[in-house]
Amino acid sequence: MSRRFNLRQFQTDLSKRLQEAASLPAESSRLGFFAAGQNWLVPLSDIDEVMPVPDIMAVPGTKSWFRGLANIRGNLYAVSDFTEFISGKPTLDSAENRLILAHRKHGVNAALLVQKSLGLKQTGHQASSTADSAWPWAKPQAMDSGESHWNEIQMDRLLAESSFLTVEAD
Repeated sequence: MSRRFNLRQFQTDLSKRLQEAASLPAESSRLGFFAAGQNWLVPLSDIDEVMPVPDIMAVPGTKSWFRGLANIRGNLYAVSDFTEFISGKPTLDSAENRLILAHRKHGVNAALLVQKSLGLKQTGHQASSTADSAWPWAKPQAMDSGESHWNEIQMDRLLAESSFLTVEAD
């Protein structure tokens, strides 16, 4: 027989975790995700939401990494396959795939399709690497206590990058 779900305990635990997260400095909270065989971070202040992938309408005459447009609560978002954008290999469809919506402060309805979300990460536990980033819109790699490497997106720089903004096919 399956274990009974205790809603009251779940709500109490969730409330406690939210209070703990709210007490942390916002600039140290990052969302971790996996794309193109690498771990990535994005500051929570740079995103509005992480969500399962909705229906995406393809747009003819665009680069292969530009998946198309998605209607999210009545707003159209330009969806880019982040893995294919940086590696040339498309993200394989999976139930773990997520869309990361850029924060509205950037003035662009952009969404990144990623392979999976890895949850909240605190940057205080990471030591910066001396290696330079391969991308002008990413900070150099960091390593966490488990010796996993992380790249960090600078969303404002990515959304201003001409190679990211130019979606028409060659």
